[in-house]
Amino acid sequence: MADNLNKDRPEYYEPKKRLNAVQKVIARYKAGTLGETISDWRWIFQYTKRYRWYVVIQTIFGILGSTMGLISSILSKYLVDIVTDRKTDSLTFLIITVLSSALLGLIFSSIQSRISTKISLRVFHDIRGEIFERLLDAEWQKVRAYPTGDIINRLNGDVNRISGIAISWIPSTIITVYSFAASFAAMLYYNVSIAFIALLGAPVLAISGWALLKKSRYYNMRMFECQSAVLSFESETFHNYDTVKSLGAVKEYTRYFWNRQDESKRTSLEANLFSISAKIFLSIVGMCVTFATFGYCLFLLWSGSITYGTMTFFLSQRSKVTSGFNSLMGILPSMVQSAVSAKRVREFVNIPAEQRNITDEEVQALSKTPITVRLNDVVFGYDDGRNVLNGCDFYAKTGEIVAIVGASGQGKTTMLRLLLSLVSPSSGSAEYVDANGEVHTLTADFRRLFSYVPQGNTVLSGTFADNLRLTNQGATDEQIKHALECSLALDFVEEMGGIYSKIGERGHGISEGQAQRISIARAILRDAPILMLDEATSSLDIETEQAIIHSIIKKNPEKTCIISTHRPSALSLADRIYRVEEGSIKEISFEEVVRMSEENA
Repeated sequence: MADNLNKDRPEYYEPKKRLNAVQKVIARYKAGTLGETISDWRWIFQYTKRYRWYVVIQTIFGILGSTMGLISSILSKYLVDIVTDRKTDSLTFLIITVLSSALLGLIFSSIQSRISTKISLRVFHDIRGEIFERLLDAEWQKVRAYPTGDIINRLNGDVNRISGIAISWIPSTIITVYSFAASFAAMLYYNVSIAFIALLGAPVLAISGWALLKKSRYYNMRMFECQSAVLSFESETFHNYDTVKSLGAVKEYTRYFWNRQDESKRTSLEANLFSISAKIFLSIVGMCVTFATFGYCLFLLWSGSITYGTMTFFLSQRSKVTSGFNSLMGILPSMVQSAVSAKRVREFVNIPAEQRNITDEEVQALSKTPITVRLNDVVFGYDDGRNVLNGCDFYAKTGEIVAIVGASGQGKTTMLRLLLSLVSPSSGSAEYVDANGEVHTLTADFRRLFSYVPQGNTVLSGTFADNLRLTNQGATDEQIKHALECSLALDFVEEMGGIYSKIGERGHGISEGQAQRISIARAILRDAPILMLDEATSSLDIETEQAIIHSIIKKNPEKTCIISTHRPSALSLADRIYRVEEGSIKEISFEEVVRMSEENA
């Protein structure tokens, strides 16, 4: 009865309420920042486990090096005592022992450093290689949401921080704890009071350093941002070097560059001033602890409680205890920073991979048979929410030339991306129909059926042969020359010294029209059944453009050719022409194209 009465009282529920509140807090932490940080550490730890034997060996050599250092300090104490007492019986033995222990310590520390560097580089290369491969295999639209500079920064800066902490945090923690404990124990053995005086200085320095950490991060962040701005401006300037010079903007760009350098310099000097001030403060605190220890040692020495050797030993171990404590306190911030980097890198890991549902052998077999690719009632829009295409239909059969026309920004390139499965329709379908009439959804696997020439200059530095073999590593010199001949590029390539002559970055040394012909030759060498040209002849004159298309048709009559263009000159050869305008697509005749061109002239 009493229990039933108590149930009506508010305090009866108090413990249960408190328990629920605690559980909610824990749940929030697990689901929030703490949970994310722990998850990031677990992700880093998988690389630690992968190289656990290297971590064990590194830890062993680190402990051995620290032990040799402590033994050397202890022996140095006795060496000082022997010299001051003028007892030279075991002097030679002690000198040899001190030097030997110091040398062994140096060897062990060097081995540990070598192992640490070697495994850090391996982890760095492994993580960066895995993320690089993942990005190339990820959904195109998801990856394109990240700025190129941000991707490069994460692949280098963030991965470097992760690789450093992945194999160092366990050895560093164990070695630092061991060194700290061993030094403190040795000091306790000789004098308890001095050991605790030396220990008290460690938390003072650690707390002081921790208090300055936030502001130090602020200055470092500002400094890195300014340096990044300078690097970005340099990169953009030299990427558009010809434009800057042709516009007569050399003085303006020089002035902008000096302004950015001045800002970076001011920020660096502010950071330097803060760093100097912080070091002065920490040095004063350290000096106070040192003088306190030194003064107490002098008192004990004066009173005869300790020897000169013991005093020198205390002073050397005091600095080790302090630095060891600081190292322990510094591991946590490093792990927090590495967790942030891991979070940034894991965003790439979590990008979905492209959909694949057919083997390379099946795709290869399909490439030998007549097929049709088509868009069926496709609706598609990018992340801005606006639909680029609305209910579009399109098809191209083996051996056909199909043209897509329309003003810039209307969706021509988007149609090609849908066929290439770089993006997927919001509704409707991108399909291929095999020789038996069976319909299949286009995925990344079927990209082998396409040779794509995108807009712009896509020529890379290296030889002409290097550029063409990107699509066919086993191509012979004769096959390369045949592809160049199809794109009417062989003559100028031979004039420049042949297929093994070199060209600069972004095709420096050849014209835009020549670069386009090299890109077309590269696509032809891929030997896919469908050739897609996205404004790929825009830098060519009309006669050359028509000659190249004629050449492709004559030498490869079985290929399907899909041409995206805004020039009517290439359309007279097309079997069908589609016009893209305001999200819709409509099949039109060549005469309509000519008439519209004349009206717009």
